[in-house]
Amino acid sequence: MHACTRRPVCSSTIIPIIARFLVLAVFAPASIRASAADEPKSSVLSEAEAVSRTLARASLAEVIDAQGDIQEAQQRVVSAYPNPEVAYMREQTFGAAGTSEDYLSLSQTIDLGNRRGLQGEAAAANAGAVRQEAAGQRHELAAEARRRFYQVLYGQERVASLEGWTARIDEALLIVSRREASGDAATYDRRRLEREDAVASGRLETELATLEGTRARLAAMVGLAEPMLVVKGALLPAGDPPELPTLQEAARTRPERVALDRRLDAASRERQAAARWWLPDLRLEAGWKGVDLGDLGGRTDGFLLGASLALPLWDQSAGQVRVAEGEARLARARRDLLDAQLAGELSGARAQAIQLRRAAAEFRQRTEAASGDLVRIAAAGYGGGELGLLELLDAYRGAADDALMALELALGARKARIELDRMTGGGVP
Repeated sequence: MHACTRRPVCSSTIIPIIARFLVLAVFAPASIRASAADEPKSSVLSEAEAVSRTLARASLAEVIDAQGDIQEAQQRVVSAYPNPEVAYMREQTFGAAGTSEDYLSLSQTIDLGNRRGLQGEAAAANAGAVRQEAAGQRHELAAEARRRFYQVLYGQERVASLEGWTARIDEALLIVSRREASGDAATYDRRRLEREDAVASGRLETELATLEGTRARLAAMVGLAEPMLVVKGALLPAGDPPELPTLQEAARTRPERVALDRRLDAASRERQAAARWWLPDLRLEAGWKGVDLGDLGGRTDGFLLGASLALPLWDQSAGQVRVAEGEARLARARRDLLDAQLAGELSGARAQAIQLRRAAAEFRQRTEAASGDLVRIAAAGYGGGELGLLELLDAYRGAADDALMALELALGARKARIELDRMTGGGVP
């Protein structure tokens, strides 16, 4: 090995670079076509598809449906009316005057206070609350799926920006190496570009590793096993969110709040049922009676009627009343707390979403054209000898930093919009 000087320039550096570009230019299309059948196919996913696949997973749907089915079954249990009872009894005496008596009766218990009906209505309200709570879980899962989706999209666009940066450096390195070979560029320029190329490649590899992690988390959530998951969409929200009154109305119908209303209704009906303790169950009985007079001869038949009531002397439902009142206070307090929280946060969340979206859009508009112009000016100036290598590298690095900054702002705006949708119950197909 011998040291390379400015003039003559060693060819050990330029030959591998030129060879790399020639191999890519000549053989890359053919190799891509040849290996297309062997490469794992990628799954292209949109935001709506990611959310729908997450919510349609069998295990999740089973958990949500099972919770609702349990409560609906409980409603049937408590509201079921008691079945009628059939009874038979025989009385027998012995001796000369012995007789036998047969009784066959049908009895039915009647709920005079309609406590079972009220308890059934309370159970139905609780079942509705469980369904709404399950819908709230769906909203939370949808928001998490959207966050993971846009994290992958953010990573993809960061990788694309860093690949553009490395491509510019590789192109400049090829040009400088050729100029060095002809004696028009210093070895320092090539070495400086090689150092910049190493930095850019390191950042690109780090971003690729991060992207693989976010892809794996999204794939696990949507139930895909493909190693190459690609998402498509716009990182920056398309427009401002709806007006505040519209968002406030949507927030009042979010599943968590509706569930608390159902819990409050259930507790109220439970209290009504418990407060009717003084209305006892009425038991009615009717049937046939047959008497055999034995040695006295003859037999007679007749009927029997009966009614019974429990005497409501002591209140045995005081504990149930207190439990129902406590559950009502708890549901009402949680609902009021949720309303107060939304009233205080909704306006700020909407303002944040608007401000971040506009800031991201303005930054991209101001820097996109300026960065491109700076890169072209620096490249032309360096080629004409008017600007040095440091100015060229500064233009390249500045363009990359601007693109990455624009992506960070867009991701922040998207996260703010997802959070606003979560607060108002949106984002679920």
